[in-house]
Amino acid sequence: MLFVVAGVLAVLPERLLRQCAPWRSEILAGVWGCLGLLALVGAVCRLEGGVNWFPVFGLDGPALPMLLLLAFTGGLMGTGLRGLACALTGLAFLALSPLVFGLLAGTALVLLADRGRQGVCLPFAVIPACIPADSPLSPPALCLMVLLLGWAVSSQRGSEAVLPAGIGLFLLGRLLAEVGVLPPVQQGLLIISGGAVALWGAVQAVRNPTACGILSGVASAGYGGLVVMLTLALAAPVKGEELFRTATLLATGAPFLALLAALWLSRQDGGLFAPNSAVAQARGSRIALGGSLLLLSAVPPLGGFSVFWCLLSAGEVAATNTHPAQALSLLLVLVAAACVMALSVVGLMRVGFAAFVSPAASQGEHAPSLSSVLLLPAWICAGGATLITVLPGGWLALVDHLFAGNAPRDFAWNTLARVQFSGADMTLTPAFSLLALAVCVVGAGALGRAFGVFPLRQPVLGAVAWREGAPVVQRDEAVPVPVSVSDTAMPVVWRAFGVLLGADGQKAKDWPVVEKTGAGARYLQAVLFRTVAWCEAQGMVLILLFLGAGLLLGLFAAK
Repeated sequence: MLFVVAGVLAVLPERLLRQCAPWRSEILAGVWGCLGLLALVGAVCRLEGGVNWFPVFGLDGPALPMLLLLAFTGGLMGTGLRGLACALTGLAFLALSPLVFGLLAGTALVLLADRGRQGVCLPFAVIPACIPADSPLSPPALCLMVLLLGWAVSSQRGSEAVLPAGIGLFLLGRLLAEVGVLPPVQQGLLIISGGAVALWGAVQAVRNPTACGILSGVASAGYGGLVVMLTLALAAPVKGEELFRTATLLATGAPFLALLAALWLSRQDGGLFAPNSAVAQARGSRIALGGSLLLLSAVPPLGGFSVFWCLLSAGEVAATNTHPAQALSLLLVLVAAACVMALSVVGLMRVGFAAFVSPAASQGEHAPSLSSVLLLPAWICAGGATLITVLPGGWLALVDHLFAGNAPRDFAWNTLARVQFSGADMTLTPAFSLLALAVCVVGAGALGRAFGVFPLRQPVLGAVAWREGAPVVQRDEAVPVPVSVSDTAMPVVWRAFGVLLGADGQKAKDWPVVEKTGAGARYLQAVLFRTVAWCEAQGMVLILLFLGAGLLLGLFAAK
């Protein structure tokens, strides 16, 4: 009922809200807050079951942790179609029927589509929900789902970038838990698909010129990495599957919330780096952004580092207890993961540099501080990420049923502040690492102040160029004349062939065949664009058709 209220409030016109219209955002935030509290209580109490009077929706183990994460996302999404997509995603997580899940999730993906092509292609991503998990068509459909949803994540600009990733991880986790270990070829296809999405997102984080694009690339890289870790945890017969599962659970905690905070800041009032935006003028936004970027990065012992440490530990255990060929493949996967994480950190450094060093940031540095209420969503997400970083054991016990595992974690006070694996002696306590780093920094500062020795001196300006003693060299700005190719460079046979065809002295683009081919290609492109526009307008009907075709195909394939 709360999801229905949130969806209706997100798209209801202001004239129908009357005096409540100025408070729409606050009301929506309260609704999503209630949803988050209910999901938290349900996850702690391990509630499961359905509703007798409406047996379409129900609760199970993976749904409640995903609803808890979705509550943070919905509180940041706001109004409009994005808010409606978030509400439909929550209802999809509660659906008991695969067809209902596919219908709701596919509708949410269409609402998130910013381009015409996405409106046609994204409904194909929910086909695995309508195919039996043991069908031979299920693994290729899962690979297609990973690629399409990675495309959807990388194209979003804001908090909605995490919605396609959540849908994909939820469906992938349930199907892999149902089908069990996959054949080696299908494992390789899933790992290659996730790696391709991760690499594409990392390249986008390095090359994109805007803060929204950089952070969307980081989100896409994280989604691809989670697909790889989930495949190794649930679908591969390796020794360290529980460690891979722990790394996946940790990645859905502090890095997820930190990414939400950074994505929300990058979209407020024209962008994070606009000189006149409210976020650029508020000093507290830079503290929230800096903390979010640190929690996302690989700086020990924060959220991103904890995930990477678990991944390396899992790879070491798995490579030690398997045959050489599989161990070499795991090592290559770990090397690729390290490269993707390094590129993502470079993207985060670009965001930090633009926020703290760029001229747009310096213009807002001496601006008066604005109300902290504007930054409350970012502070809530960053504070939650910090709490999960300090208390990872409590988070692992809370979301233990998000992905299937053999060793359930129960809540215990002695494991609240550390990451501990079942059947292994390795542990990680971020609080002790933070304390050690703080002691080192305070000690170094005290020694520097006592002895007057500091590693970072004030910069001293160098001498003017004309005082260096070297003579002034006048540079020639003239453009060098390009070297011409002689006519004898082309063989005589080819020249004679060109004269025979009537193409002597002409470029390839001036040939009649090329002109006619280009005209035909432009006509086909126009037809394609008109078809895509019609399919985008009829997106809801196409979803039903795709789901029905997938259901029938799955039924026949199962037989």
